[in-house]
Amino acid sequence: MALDLPAGKIARPIITIDERSTVVDASKKMVKNNRGSIIVTRKGATVGFLTERDVLRRVVAKSLSPRSVKVKDVMSNTPITVDKGRPLREAIDLMNRKGVRRMLVTDKGKIVGVFTLRDIVQYMRICVQCGKEIKSILETTAPDLFIECECGSRYHKSCAETVVNCVTCGRTLVSNVVYPEPSETFAG
Repeated sequence: MALDLPAGKIARPIITIDERSTVVDASKKMVKNNRGSIIVTRKGATVGFLTERDVLRRVVAKSLSPRSVKVKDVMSNTPITVDKGRPLREAIDLMNRKGVRRMLVTDKGKIVGVFTLRDIVQYMRICVQCGKEIKSILETTAPDLFIECECGSRYHKSCAETVVNCVTCGRTLVSNVVYPEPSETFAG
């Protein structure tokens, strides 16, 4: 099951910025790398991290200029970490208890990656039609074949061939329709 995966499996590489940089420089770097947070360093050592939320609450909402505010003045000081080998379920539990949306991943105490709630959801795939989990290639050597609609709804391939149109948005999922036997239906 996906929750038994090591936390390091879904971690993305970190990006860093020096604590003396401005918030606008940090924001540009986050946008360039398509990230919602950035690790803050002092002489190469991690001292905290800056999130989109930190920028909104501590800079924008207070009408401060991101060109003059230093990252060190608005960063979060105590990042929550998990060892890369710990199961994802433990990391999710810790995130929930601490009320955080992202988790830094460590290897022998050194920060090596980061993942967010969105990264977790990416691996938790549920078929909209049958409600069962769609097994990923990370979990098994024989992953489930699935179809993803443009709206993001996911279906087992066999379920998509049965419903044909997405139950969420109505788009056509497949052109090959498989009609179930009467005994396989609720009426049969």
